[in-house]
Amino acid sequence: MLEKCQNVEKLTLGADFLKVLSLAELRGVSFPKLKAKALTLETVISRYVIPGILRVPQNSPDLKKLTIHPMASPRKYPIPEKHIDIYLNSHGLNWDQSWSSEFKNTARGNVESKQVASFIQLVLKTTSTLELIVARLKGYIKGRRL
Repeated sequence: MLEKCQNVEKLTLGADFLKVLSLAELRGVSFPKLKAKALTLETVISRYVIPGILRVPQNSPDLKKLTIHPMASPRKYPIPEKHIDIYLNSHGLNWDQSWSSEFKNTARGNVESKQVASFIQLVLKTTSTLELIVARLKGYIKGRRL
């Protein structure tokens, strides 16, 4: 599916697609280069999507703007995270293989400001042409507004 979006300049990805990309990342699946200049991610920030979130900017060498818009709740028919854990366990895979243990227990609604800063730092490390990040995290960080 991602190959069909290679020439798109504006791309929006949701939580379930990012979960699938994260699983593909853990499985070592190659990703196509994208020509996206503007990328919007509509997702909860959790360990289930971070590997996918990091891979997309890495494979978007022309990316200028990244918008992260955490969703308050998953959309209709979300992929249950417990099913992802079952899949990983049955294939001997582990989330800790691919990214910082600092995010190991990150769950929706339980994100600390330190984790948000580390997450944005990870995103910045994966891009070379990014000019603007818009992170809409209002009410997302436990007990704070950012």
